Amino acid sequence: MALEGIDAGVWSLVPAILAISLAWTTRDALIGLFVGVASTGPIYGALRPGADAVGVPPDLVGTPVGNALGALFGLKLIPTLVATAPLFSSAWYVENVLLAIFAIGGMIGLMIRAGAIQGVLQALTDWADSPADAEKAAYIAGIAVHIDDYFNCLVVGSMMRPLTDKYNVSRAKLAYYVDSAGSPAARLAFYSTWGAALIGFIGGGLTEAQRQNVLPENMGGFVQGTGESASAVTAEIWPLFFNSLFFGFYSWIALVLAGLVAWQVFPNIFGMGREESRARSGGGVVGPDQDPMISEEIDEYEMSPTADPDWRNFAVPVATMILVGLGAMFWRGSPVVTVPGEASNLLFALGDYQLLIPPAGPWAFNIGGVKLGLAATAALVVAAVLYRLRGDIPSNDDATDAMVRGFKGIFLAALILTLASSIQNSVTVLGISGFVTDWFRGVPAGLVPVLLFFATAGISFADGSSWSTYGIMFPIAIPVAFTTGANLPLVLGAVFSGGIFGDHSSPISDTTVLASSTSGSDHLVHVRTQIPYAVITATVAAVLFVLFGYVLPQGFEVIPY
Repeated sequence: MALEGIDAGVWSLVPAILAISLAWTTRDALIGLFVGVASTGPIYGALRPGADAVGVPPDLVGTPVGNALGALFGLKLIPTLVATAPLFSSAWYVENVLLAIFAIGGMIGLMIRAGAIQGVLQALTDWADSPADAEKAAYIAGIAVHIDDYFNCLVVGSMMRPLTDKYNVSRAKLAYYVDSAGSPAARLAFYSTWGAALIGFIGGGLTEAQRQNVLPENMGGFVQGTGESASAVTAEIWPLFFNSLFFGFYSWIALVLAGLVAWQVFPNIFGMGREESRARSGGGVVGPDQDPMISEEIDEYEMSPTADPDWRNFAVPVATMILVGLGAMFWRGSPVVTVPGEASNLLFALGDYQLLIPPAGPWAFNIGGVKLGLAATAALVVAAVLYRLRGDIPSNDDATDAMVRGFKGIFLAALILTLASSIQNSVTVLGISGFVTDWFRGVPAGLVPVLLFFATAGISFADGSSWSTYGIMFPIAIPVAFTTGANLPLVLGAVFSGGIFGDHSSPISDTTVLASSTSGSDHLVHVRTQIPYAVITATVAAVLFVLFGYVLPQGFEVIPY
């Protein structure tokens, strides 16, 4: 059973601060994450010693001895914080994150063994004949091969690593391109899991505004019911969501900046410059003291002697994943609509989340989350059968070994994802949202968007997840927009952008971890070299939020809603 949330005030920041600071100082994300999760138990126990989960005798509650015992007894809450983290508490998350990660890892192992990756390398080599071309190819691949941020990070890094290695492009630079086309591009991809999730987050914020009696009368149709029974009318929210895309400044700027870097218009700065100088001079694509976040089993795995390098061996499984993912997303045999009313329920339950577009005939199209687990598993099966039929993998035992190597190669990323999800659970249980809410009282309307952007960016950097941050911030941001008179689409864009900043730069972000893993980069080197670009992007976005915050009137909208 999940722990009951408490209002820990400033203590709610401690797990995230410990996780990030220790990850930086020890150069080991696992240590930082584990200590961050472990610190939550004593904090919870000391502040709520009388809770059933803590178990301090009632006679001692409220005394210094009781608080000390609560901190000690709180250590037993650590397994609960892990077991009730979103990664394990939702069937959707298990299917579409854990299962998908290992399925894609197994597919990568098969692709290496069957020569699929080598085939892509040979095809790209015919076009790319310099480090600059290799960088452009990595950037374009990140934009083109995109259906979901996890898919992007897991596939593009593995696909492009041989090419960038050949031309001495540092692994940190490759991870930057992979990461910069992951979450920032996904934020703008309405057809992916993000589209459905963001609709849900907006709906949760509108519902909270209605409960606080600040929802404007002309937006009453966005919410049905009242009080605790209120729920969002999701089909009405799409125009508002599309308005927010125009103001997702962080995503747009991150994509443009990465393109300028790839085309050598914007220079390699700070740590990235050092990484690239060493790589170009023959010092290696990773430094001698670095620890690439990829298993040697995968990094040193070789193509089968029977394999015929062919880019189509890569294209067919990837096309299968895209077609199955989009097909499962848009096609349903029933027009039944399920619209959960609470943002907290939407956060990690997208497998049950369907949005209805009125059908034209006996079948209905429903926009929901991409079934990444189903898509990745289908692609894995197609790859295994294809490679065996072609003879690129000579035996079933060899295919099994290739998949197991792929599973091993992705295990470290899965472990960090587990602890990162536990950190998200920890700060939520300690009530970080309540601590942040008071920051916005009495703020001028023109400053609301940029302050929401900074607050969301700080929380997402701390917990490493835009989705969990959105669950915290939208019930705060949307009522604040209505009460202060700030422009609503601009406020939505500010919150979206702040969440992406954390996904793009935090050392405990899942997509940042995956970008490091599949690119074969030292994780903290990737974080350190990418952060200057993320800060530049955030600075430009902040300026735009201030400018538009004072220029746009409250009722401005690009698409009527």
